[in-house]
Amino acid sequence: MNSESTNRLRSLVRQLGGPSFVARQLKVSVSTLHGWIKQGKIPSLQKQLELVELRKRLQEMLK
Repeated sequence: MNSESTNRLRSLVRQLGGPSFVARQLKVSVSTLHGWIKQGKIPSLQKQLELVELRKRLQEMLK
């Protein structure tokens, strides 16, 4: 486990509204999301792309 990756992912999830919100948006369980955070990576490329898109959408809303 890479602690830097874990911290970045945890921080991003917090910035995007927390685990429950992010899990709902990605259509995964909160426990799955917590597993990804613990591992410091998102195993699915599709889910990585969805997380990037979620971040972009929220940034646009905040402008």
